[in-house]
Amino acid sequence: MFDSCSILRLLSCGCAVLGAGILHASALQPWLRELSGIPLAASAEGRNQWMQQVWARTAEHVSSLSDPSAADDCGDAMALLAPVFQAWPDGQKAGAALAEILSVPAERVGAVSSWDGLMKHQEAILERVRFLRLKKLAAYYDAAAIRRAVKHNREKYGERYPDAEVFLARLDEWEKKLGPLDRWVDQAGPEQAPQLRELVELRKKALIESLPEQDSLREWVSVRRFNPSGESSFKHDRPANWQGISSMPGPGRTYRSGIVKFDGISSSSPAAQLLGDDRWMGHLEVDFSGERLMFTGNRFGKKENRPWDVFELDLKTGKTEALTAHMPPDTDSYNSCYLPDGRVIFVNTSGMQGVPCVTGVDYVGNIHLYDRERKTTRRLTFDQDNNWFPTMLPDGRVMFLRWEYTESAHYFSRVLMHMNPDGSDQKEYYGSNSYWPNSLFNARPLPGRPGMFAGIVSGHHGVKRLGELVIFDVNRGRTATEGAVQKIPGYGKPVENVTRDQLVDGLKTPYFAEPYPLNEETFLAVSSPSGNQGVTNVVWCDMYDNIVPLTASSYFIYADPAPLKPRKKPPVLHDRVKPESKTATVYISDVYRGRAMVGVPKGVAKSLRVFMSEYSPRNTGSHYAMGMESNWDLKVLYGTVPVNPDGSAIFTAPANQPLTLQVLDGEGRALALMRSWFTAMPGETLSCIGCHERQNYAPPAKAVMASRQKPAAITPWYGPARTFSFMNEVQPVLDRHCIRCHTAEDKARAGVPDFMTLEAVKGAPAPGSVAYWNLHPYVRRNGPEGNYLGLAPTEFFADTSELYQLLKKGHHGVEMPQEDWNRLVTWMDMNAPYLGEWPGERNEGLLKRRYDLHRQFSGAERNYVTMKDSLFRRNASGPVFNGERPVPGASEKSVPVPEPRNETLSVDLGGSVSMTFRRIPAGKFRMGSERETPAEKPASPVEIEQPFWMGEAEVTLEQYRRFDPEYLNGWYDMHYKDQVRPGYDMDADPRFPAVRVPWTRAMEFCRWLSGKTGKKVTLPTEAQWEYAARGGADTDFFFGERDADFSAYANLGDVTLKELAVSGVDPKPIKNPNRFWDFVPRDEKYNDGKLHLAPVKSYKPNAYGLYDMIGNAAEWTRSEYRPYPWKEGDGRNESLDSRVPRAVRGGSWYDRPRRATSSWRWGYPGWRPVYNVGFRVMIED
Repeated sequence: MFDSCSILRLLSCGCAVLGAGILHASALQPWLRELSGIPLAASAEGRNQWMQQVWARTAEHVSSLSDPSAADDCGDAMALLAPVFQAWPDGQKAGAALAEILSVPAERVGAVSSWDGLMKHQEAILERVRFLRLKKLAAYYDAAAIRRAVKHNREKYGERYPDAEVFLARLDEWEKKLGPLDRWVDQAGPEQAPQLRELVELRKKALIESLPEQDSLREWVSVRRFNPSGESSFKHDRPANWQGISSMPGPGRTYRSGIVKFDGISSSSPAAQLLGDDRWMGHLEVDFSGERLMFTGNRFGKKENRPWDVFELDLKTGKTEALTAHMPPDTDSYNSCYLPDGRVIFVNTSGMQGVPCVTGVDYVGNIHLYDRERKTTRRLTFDQDNNWFPTMLPDGRVMFLRWEYTESAHYFSRVLMHMNPDGSDQKEYYGSNSYWPNSLFNARPLPGRPGMFAGIVSGHHGVKRLGELVIFDVNRGRTATEGAVQKIPGYGKPVENVTRDQLVDGLKTPYFAEPYPLNEETFLAVSSPSGNQGVTNVVWCDMYDNIVPLTASSYFIYADPAPLKPRKKPPVLHDRVKPESKTATVYISDVYRGRAMVGVPKGVAKSLRVFMSEYSPRNTGSHYAMGMESNWDLKVLYGTVPVNPDGSAIFTAPANQPLTLQVLDGEGRALALMRSWFTAMPGETLSCIGCHERQNYAPPAKAVMASRQKPAAITPWYGPARTFSFMNEVQPVLDRHCIRCHTAEDKARAGVPDFMTLEAVKGAPAPGSVAYWNLHPYVRRNGPEGNYLGLAPTEFFADTSELYQLLKKGHHGVEMPQEDWNRLVTWMDMNAPYLGEWPGERNEGLLKRRYDLHRQFSGAERNYVTMKDSLFRRNASGPVFNGERPVPGASEKSVPVPEPRNETLSVDLGGSVSMTFRRIPAGKFRMGSERETPAEKPASPVEIEQPFWMGEAEVTLEQYRRFDPEYLNGWYDMHYKDQVRPGYDMDADPRFPAVRVPWTRAMEFCRWLSGKTGKKVTLPTEAQWEYAARGGADTDFFFGERDADFSAYANLGDVTLKELAVSGVDPKPIKNPNRFWDFVPRDEKYNDGKLHLAPVKSYKPNAYGLYDMIGNAAEWTRSEYRPYPWKEGDGRNESLDSRVPRAVRGGSWYDRPRRATSSWRWGYPGWRPVYNVGFRVMIED
């Protein structure tokens, strides 16, 4: 242990390396004397307020100092002595705290009960401050990383790096003397200060000062902030990861900031302060000339009403100009970027929108372009949520981060974009449809390495804007970790693909922010130690895992370091836009190309539905703002445009609007959902290759039909462009076809929902009439969030919903014209919204203000009709009805199930995987049902003339992967928001049935197995399937009638489906959910124990020894889905056309018993992957 005097003697030499002058008491004395004017807190109750005064008075003193080194000393002393101040008025506790700080026995210090008592120790305090600063400068010492860099530099620079061997030899000497240097540095005490200084100097000399290219750091700048409100403010120095600068606490009024300049790296204190002010400053951007810089700052206290603006500092004159002072006073400007032609790009909140998941209290900023010469500003992006950190790419384009909410997992949906400086050709650059990285802040390109950039990977919640420093290369890939080259530190290690909300909380490696690549290998950044979200200091780092601190403050928050020198300008890309135009041209090469349309046969797509999103105004919005499990935003439907037979399309679209497309089949049903948007600039011809195609794809080599056509106009959808409203688009369909039976008067009759009542439902979590709340449960849809990895084609196709199937199968004689079908299907495709407006005078006022600013900055007009509920008028002529009223269902009769037959056949699939078959005898049965829908009628006698072998279970994942080793079932959609995974894992057990396997692939599996076994393996016909499923019984199920207890025999839509009602972050089932959350139709009487898929053979078999013929997964048959009566020889079992619907049987875990009987049937085209459809195979005897 050392007393204060011995510490002083040990550290009395070599202080220049720390940027501190000669040691004397006056360094801290003026500060302590100033603080002594604050009376000590009389009690613990007043301590917090007293501490605020101490922090504030310190801030005033530090601001007044012209010597940066003295400012460092006082600031660091304040941070160091905070525990002493917090212990007052208890002198003993204060003395003990000071003794611990100085690493001396408590009796050496004694009680510290006054300012005078503290001043006695000021020299020892100052020495401790400077020693701890030295420790910070020596942090992250990694001898192996130094060696890697030195050896690389030796090879790269040759004679221009002459001392490589000297550096390596000195490292060897130090390690031989001290052992592992990282451990020694961590444990070093004041007596080892001389060795620490030598190690600090060796590292800087070897890694930075000896580099031929080290002139980048001859002069450099950084922002330096501190907050008079105290140390807790260190965690609030940057906005949260979902916020723009508008949401800064205060917002930012309590900060004091400076832009400081460093001359090289010899001192950890700045050489000069270029600008200082009582405000938060950040987002530093140095001009290409190195003579000017921009920054973001607030203007509170400057007699302006606006809080945030972009400023420019002229380094020659020292003058500061508010570049965005012309922007409206109810908007904020920040995050600016110089263009090579002298214009400026910046983010501004003119969209009058808010982040919806926090009810819009955090305002959203989009990118604007400012022409300084013409004094004009134009909005470039029209995005749902925030844009951040625009920066120039070497090719002259602009890279920026955009955040998407549209029906995707919003914790993970920040996408790095790039565009031309005029806003045209906005495209993904990195991270679309991937859960990692959640956030990619402050991305900047690597000089001389096209396609490479570095950025800060962070989470959604948790640590704010700090995270892991990662190098990327889009030439390797653009999704998840495909293009992640390495982390720093992380040399030679793969980057792990992690899905987690608070992605970087609890890091074992340092936190980084605001990286600035100096070349392809080295970077400036700011950093704080692992587990510490507080003060950030400037560091130099490289790809070999070296991290060299250049500042070492415990008080100042450093940010945005950048070299102060001229740099090469990117090429100037001339404007393509025509600002006076109101439209743009959209050209698509091939809608079938890309992930969203994999497997869809050419010719199926007939048109594109075009609509836009009217985002939630400020201070409103939520995930259920538009309806239950619906959209975040209002949807405005423009109409449709044609798709050519080759998949190409060209059309004219509104410019400056966030447009979304859906690919439609010939019946107007969406084949693919675009859970995103694009914006075309005025006069632009925006082109894309396909649907969710990768940016690395090349365009087609041959001309497509659209290239020879004039752009098509959008065909209006049954009227003018308008917001989509349930009341005005869907309720009239219900009135025409449903309310004769489905009325309020029929509530007493079980299973007959009221589709007539228009009054709003009280106490519901989302808006909607009684009719809406009763109808929406019959529609499968994506909801406000869904699998961000991307959806399988037709995942939420209309015909997978019970509502569609019920009506198509002839529900009590209801026949609808095509227009009514189209209205219903469009509602389903658009996520089943209810509202067609943002209701209320305040929202209407904000929308008016939004479009006033649209006209000012983009020329865009409000070009649609708002469909309010009040516009609805019930058709006085009444509904059309051609059938009988529904009657109650069947009985609960159960029947005994005979013991299964024992005749089996086992087939070896290889890899210790086999498949068991059961022999099914020849016989006769009655096929179909007179008690179900017209699709099951007429029932007729059918004879199975030959016995056959039927797979005793559905084909499992384990079995199917013998044919397709990489196959995955994927995920099933989860309700609610705040999702931290793609949904329910359908690959959790290899014994799960393989689902989403198209009929065509099931038949290929059969051919593969035939070749492997020498047997004739195929899918069963409908007749064979139903005969085998009945197991000799003539009831609805082999175990009884429709309402019999199925829990031991089948995995069906039972009481466990209530677990789909979830809420919270990482949503979990709601305990005893009410009907609003628990809405999926199901049988509430029975519990089969499984929410979704179960391992095959989890339930009892039928008399033929077959498992899961009912439930678990529905099953493909070989037969075409044709009307009855059944005819064996009419060709329905021979066709191989993938476009023909194939009969699907048996129901699934999602289906109620009435939709899963032995006779119930439905059909899907053979090319379709369906979420709940698998298959089993048979061997013809």
